[in-house]
Amino acid sequence: MSLPDFRVETATVRFEPSGREVRVVQDSVLMDAVFQAALPLGQSCEGVALCGFCRVKVLTGLENLTPAHGEEHKILAAQHAAADERLACCARVLGPVTVTTDYW
Repeated sequence: MSLPDFRVETATVRFEPSGREVRVVQDSVLMDAVFQAALPLGQSCEGVALCGFCRVKVLTGLENLTPAHGEEHKILAAQHAAADERLACCARVLGPVTVTTDYW
């Protein structure tokens, strides 16, 4: 008896200007990649889309993140965020992406 092939799709997340790069399972939240890269990122709500401190700027691959909706959309609008900014606790990685924040 053979087992069926089990494949896990991954995506690369790059952090600038640190140059760190990690691979995460597709559909992981961006915050998981930040933790894996051992980079600091503000948060006070433990990743439940309340505070908006985990906002990052997407340099490339914005189309490779799930669209902002619900609470993330409300927080970004209230913070007058640019179209290329996302909350790392909400955005899910679907493909290669490069992000930055002011303090990396």
